[in-house]
Amino acid sequence: MNYYTVKNSNKGMLNISDYVFSQIAQDTLNALAEGELKNEISLKIAKKKSNITTKIENNKVSVQVDFFAIRNSDVQKSINMIQKEIYNALYEASEISSIKVNVSLAGFVETK
Repeated sequence: MNYYTVKNSNKGMLNISDYVFSQIAQDTLNALAEGELKNEISLKIAKKKSNITTKIENNKVSVQVDFFAIRNSDVQKSINMIQKEIYNALYEASEISSIKVNVSLAGFVETK
């Protein structure tokens, strides 16, 4: 597990694990998939694989989000909303503004 570390002479040291960033991002993505983007995205990816991966290198946080779009949906709207909402959730939880949120379309799915 990797950690983002903040040292402050007044408040001490804060460590946030990559798991925490991933969990916040996953919760936000799940909420979007069940709410505002219900008819736009699908989170079904290969079994035992997460939609979210987080890397912390040189104390810089990068979150990768992968999703499937429902065919004929507005993909750009979905990408923009996912990126914005996950960034906002991570910022609100950690007050770290230098987090990168990358969103990738893994493919398309058909609706029945």
